Amino acid sequence: MRTHFLGLALLAGSFTGCLKTEPMTSEEMLKYPRTNTEAFHSSDSKDVRQPKPETCLEAGKMYETLSATSVEVAQKRDFSWRAKQAYNQALKLRPGWPAATAGLARVEELEGNVQNASVNFQLAVQQVSGKDVSEAAVCHEAGLFFARQKQFDASLMAMQKAVQIDAGNRTYAMNYGYTLARTGKFDESFQYFSKISNPGEAAFQVAQMAKHVGDTQACRQYANFAVQQNPKHQQAQELLTMLDQPAAASVQQAQHTEQQQ
Repeated sequence: MRTHFLGLALLAGSFTGCLKTEPMTSEEMLKYPRTNTEAFHSSDSKDVRQPKPETCLEAGKMYETLSATSVEVAQKRDFSWRAKQAYNQALKLRPGWPAATAGLARVEELEGNVQNASVNFQLAVQQVSGKDVSEAAVCHEAGLFFARQKQFDASLMAMQKAVQIDAGNRTYAMNYGYTLARTGKFDESFQYFSKISNPGEAAFQVAQMAKHVGDTQACRQYANFAVQQNPKHQQAQELLTMLDQPAAASVQQAQHTEQQQ
């Protein structure tokens, strides 16, 4: 762990164009400081350099990781600040970049600023053009965040956008199906799961989420259908057995009470 930490810290030297040790102004984030102001503004100055937005994005991710793994509070805050500076720099170099906006959202969540994280994730999803398949990851990440916050409508919208951009990604597809079921749209969830798996397995996936949200009736309905489609579906059978146990226990308790009376 120490070796990994030192390695990441040393790597910071590669990102001096994205941030420095002391807080920067917005102007400083766009350029290197110069001893000669006239030389800085000169169009033919050979010393003026611009970091690439991709470099700033990677710097943000590096400092974000360091913040997440740091134990000392002061150090964690410092790394978080550096991460946000790098992500903001990336946005200045590439305005409206969803990946950088999502980076800011992650750091805000890491710092416990859930409201700010929510605003940034919403903005990141809005910034997605749908022309770049890598943007699907931003939508999927936003969908997971909103699900953690129980903002299921926003989660569903983000997840749907992810599968529209990258229809071949099974992870995105599965989580979109789960999100449909999580919002109580069991039939729609089943129909969607049926597109990426057989009917029996699709029904079982819906049954699992129905159990998770406490809808015993829907859970039993889809688990039964899963067993009908595949009598050897052990997990669906176990789920039905689990559902029957409380009912059996209640019957035994009622019989015991009657005998005592």
